[in-house]
Amino acid sequence: MSEATPRRGDATSRPSEAAPRRRERRAAQRLRQPSWCAIAVPYRPYEVLSADQIEAIHLASLKVLEQIGMEVLHEPSRGLLKAAGVDVDHASQRVHFDRGFIEEAIAKAPFEFTLHARNPARSVTLGGNRVVISSVGGPAYISDLDRGRRDGSYADMCDFIRLVQSLNIIHQEGGGPVEPLDLPAESRHLDLYLAQITLTDKTWQGWALGRGRAVDAIEMARIALGLTSAEMAQTPAQMTIVNTNSPLRLDIPMAEGLTAYAGAGEAVVVTPFTL
Repeated sequence: MSEATPRRGDATSRPSEAAPRRRERRAAQRLRQPSWCAIAVPYRPYEVLSADQIEAIHLASLKVLEQIGMEVLHEPSRGLLKAAGVDVDHASQRVHFDRGFIEEAIAKAPFEFTLHARNPARSVTLGGNRVVISSVGGPAYISDLDRGRRDGSYADMCDFIRLVQSLNIIHQEGGGPVEPLDLPAESRHLDLYLAQITLTDKTWQGWALGRGRAVDAIEMARIALGLTSAEMAQTPAQMTIVNTNSPLRLDIPMAEGLTAYAGAGEAVVVTPFTL
């Protein structure tokens, strides 16, 4: 074989534009993904505990709420509970829940409900056998291969929301993918909500840290959907996370956020902050 004849595998054996074409093909393969769709599990949940064990845990929780009670530091929330017939001691800020009251409240929970997105095709149903995959919310720091770990910024937050929008496997934006520490603390939630409304057409979570942030989320979502307040209450579009300080203490900012969302007919997930 002549030295001038290119061998199989040599760079000279292909036109100069071959490498760009290969990169384009690899990029197309990386972006290949299934269509956005709801996920339902056709199987029964795996029963880790027996029905008797679950009932024992439930009865123990009722005993704790009834006998030990829970600290509710937010006076208006204690007032709402008092008006509903709950045993409230304003001096100690402790609330004791009758088990009948708890059982009645549990019975009112819907088996499933729908959160409505700006794009109706991206609305999600929670409950039943449905699985809703949400992105993370709340980290103060961000990291990538190019720049490493650093404080979160508004630009990083927007990029992450764009990523949430582009990935079909993610059903919902989870309340701020990273804290935009380059923005003023008292108003950065407004910038977050605007980015969530404009950069994704999926449902998104607002902040429950205080009444102001909660009301702003609900109002901006309502405006984006073109609904009245009454229509918004019948067409929930918002969900938020309320973390109690401990399993038996609810502080003022979280209680304000909880009552704002509940009063507007929006969804609230309450968890004990035990991290």
